[in-house]
Amino acid sequence: MDSKNKISISFRNEHQQETKHEVVRTQKEQAAAIEEDKEDERPATRVYHIPFKKKRFSSTPVRPIITTALTALFVSLGLGFLLLRMFVSLTDSSTTDSETAPVSGETNAETEVVTSQEAPMSELPSGPTQTFDTYIVQAGAFSTEGKANEWQSKLTALLVPSLVWQRDGQYFLFVGSAPNKQEADQIADRLAGKSIETYVKPFVVTVDKEIPQELTTAIDTHEMGSLSENERMKLMDEVGKNTSLGQALNEWESQDDTNINWLKVAQSLE
Repeated sequence: MDSKNKISISFRNEHQQETKHEVVRTQKEQAAAIEEDKEDERPATRVYHIPFKKKRFSSTPVRPIITTALTALFVSLGLGFLLLRMFVSLTDSSTTDSETAPVSGETNAETEVVTSQEAPMSELPSGPTQTFDTYIVQAGAFSTEGKANEWQSKLTALLVPSLVWQRDGQYFLFVGSAPNKQEADQIADRLAGKSIETYVKPFVVTVDKEIPQELTTAIDTHEMGSLSENERMKLMDEVGKNTSLGQALNEWESQDDTNINWLKVAQSLE
């Protein structure tokens, strides 16, 4: 190859191109940096937080309230049950009193049935009218038989025998009798020692029935204690147990220091 025809390669253009590329890249970097600065200069968006109110729980003590309510309920139920039992017992007792001893003149059907089943009361034959004077130790006077029976039960609980005597629309509660006022006052004094208030008054018993001879002297002298047990049983068989006198002789007081037996016999004969 001829030396004149040598090929020479120049790298100036490449260098110029590289320089040009570097300039362009530098400009792009500067532009990107300017954009970042602009973004940094933009105003930041504010974020507002909505306040959240916490739910307050009631501080009311629920458990003590429930416990108190249940306790009150059980107490009220217990009291109601006791009152119901008291009411039922009072109703039963009043019903029993009305059946055995009705206060008013009306009688119910049950009382009439019981009365019809009992044997009729027979009385002694009529006899000459006789009167017997005595002194009565009285513990009370009532307008109703039920009230008199109620007070008689109180005396029975104190082991004090008594007798309810109806006369002139009233019910008298007698606790003793005597042939004179002095002995009647002695009976009243003994009862006063038991905190039983009494009243002594004269009393007359009128009899229009035939009195057995065995009883005439005892009633007149006011000495029922002289009547022996055998005489009393024999006399009860003679007059009959279904008579008022027979019942009086049957309901005899074994210890009679207030002469209640005399009152029972005198009442059956009036």
